[in-house]
Amino acid sequence: MTTSFTKQTPILIVGGFGSNPSLYEPLRNYLADLSGQPVFITPINRWDWAQVVVFDSYASLLDKLDRAVHQAMTTTGSQQVTLVAHSAGGVLARIFLGDQPYRQRVYSGYRRVNMLITLGTPQRAVRDGRIGGLSQIRWAEQHYPGAYWSQVRYVSVIGRSIFGDPDGPPPERGAYQSYRLISGEGAQWGDGVVPLEYGLLPGSLQIVIPGLRHDPRPDRLWYGSSRATVAIWWQAATAFAVTPPTGIGYNQTEAQVTVASAVGQRA
Repeated sequence: MTTSFTKQTPILIVGGFGSNPSLYEPLRNYLADLSGQPVFITPINRWDWAQVVVFDSYASLLDKLDRAVHQAMTTTGSQQVTLVAHSAGGVLARIFLGDQPYRQRVYSGYRRVNMLITLGTPQRAVRDGRIGGLSQIRWAEQHYPGAYWSQVRYVSVIGRSIFGDPDGPPPERGAYQSYRLISGEGAQWGDGVVPLEYGLLPGSLQIVIPGLRHDPRPDRLWYGSSRATVAIWWQAATAFAVTPPTGIGYNQTEAQVTVASAVGQRA
């Protein structure tokens, strides 16, 4: 199938670990306003995510994502969707794109997805484990390393806001533990949950935005905080989408965009 980008192409948001769809309503509104395209949210809730910890499997979530993609395509008459995936939702999306069996089912989502944009997604991990979905991160990277599918445009967005410090205030201590769990090293920059380098997918358009935190809360900036915030990565992604590819799949030339911000940063 030929990859296409039109105003009729639906955008499907895939939420992060432990989230409910309602959390992404503001993001849906911003994307709809900026893109002029229909925007949907995958109906995966907190209870669904809890089952991942119990069964160490994304199988039920993949089934829900598969149905959501089908519904978005049927509703709009489009042959493809654009996925915007937050946190663990990006890992789920990468597995969905694949053509190899996952718990005895193949989804081959690469045939129905024109672009995958990940927001604060851990793209790789140094160990397996149920905590933090480490086993799923490792499975995705082992089977589909980097920007694996040449017909899918990949964009990875990561915030640079918290430096992990085991002796710092609570946000820095929490970041240290999370970064260390994912990468083995806690003293580094990231969005407070995902270390910066581990949020960038090789072969993708890589966007680093200073000041953004991992989760949506009233007192902090995150990937979907405002129309202006969303515009930073969405406009870069759409420009990238219509640029002729420079390589094939995982061998694509990496491009990194660092967005300036007035938010104060630790030196």
